[in-house]
Amino acid sequence: MINIYDDVNAVATTLRETAQYKTLRDAIDAVEAEPEAKAIFARFQQAQTQINQAVQSGNEPAEDQIKAWQEIANEMEQYDSLKQMLEAEKGLNQLLMEINDIITKPIAELYGQD
Repeated sequence: MINIYDDVNAVATTLRETAQYKTLRDAIDAVEAEPEAKAIFARFQQAQTQINQAVQSGNEPAEDQIKAWQEIANEMEQYDSLKQMLEAEKGLNQLLMEINDIITKPIAELYGQD
């Protein structure tokens, strides 16, 4: 019997060996080593979470929430470590989107969308 979870766990293990993963890991370590950058990123994540919660509950985020998030994002631009981390995230996200396309290809084929 096929156990798809074994295959997916193998992919997760392999993912840790990719350049994209290692670049993000190193970028996160650099942010962690810079207390000011780490604090700003924590504030950014908190603001982003609040906006996401509003959207998920079917509400528009409040103007002050969006403004606070934008101000923090602007502060982040002052730190090379944060900019590098965000670039590394983009690279890993691109890889994950490509993997997702491969994984979902059989489903798209069922619908004739190949």
